[in-house]
Amino acid sequence: MDRVAIERLISHERLEPYIKRHNGDFGKAVNHYKINIEISESFYPLLSILEIALRNRMDDQLKRLFDDENWFENPMFIKIATRFQIDRVSEARANILQEKKIITTGKIISKLSFGFWTSLLDSKFEKTLWKNLRFAFPNCPKKIRKRKTMSSKLNGIRKLRNRIFHHEPVTWNLSALMVYKKEIIEGIDWLDKDLLLWSNDIFRIDNVIEERKNLIE
Repeated sequence: MDRVAIERLISHERLEPYIKRHNGDFGKAVNHYKINIEISESFYPLLSILEIALRNRMDDQLKRLFDDENWFENPMFIKIATRFQIDRVSEARANILQEKKIITTGKIISKLSFGFWTSLLDSKFEKTLWKNLRFAFPNCPKKIRKRKTMSSKLNGIRKLRNRIFHHEPVTWNLSALMVYKKEIIEGIDWLDKDLLLWSNDIFRIDNVIEERKNLIE
């Protein structure tokens, strides 16, 4: 494909950061753009496993705390929740109806965003939700199993996740990206000591970065 076609289909605005990074070399910029997609893709298994396991672990603890399968509708939860959480639950319900599906607890839980779950680790919930949510991380050493620690780690991961899922550049600093990988792996391990071993065979970040790093650095 020629440059005009690529810029028309991908957009100059999206390619511009890559062009600047490679001092106007359009060929290198486009290769970097494609490699950014490839490396982003390699993070998907880690992010998927972390996000799904996290929401199910937290859901289990919130069911226990409120003694209610539908804890997100429980008056005690609504009393302490912020507008953000209440709106996310309403949006989840609306999305299910729009898809012409029957609303179930499981469908609501699966529709709630990563941002919803990390918001439940905010300082506002230190004295309410955290007393139960800490047990969502049974493999985390007790001395570091703090709400602030979990909130900081998971919100950092959330920012990377959002950049990847919104097709933004994530490969400007490969060393920082490997730190993110380590953080995600640690998060998965804290949720369950065997989950990492079970899923390890689909992780290929190291191989992809090693094969491509010379083309973008």
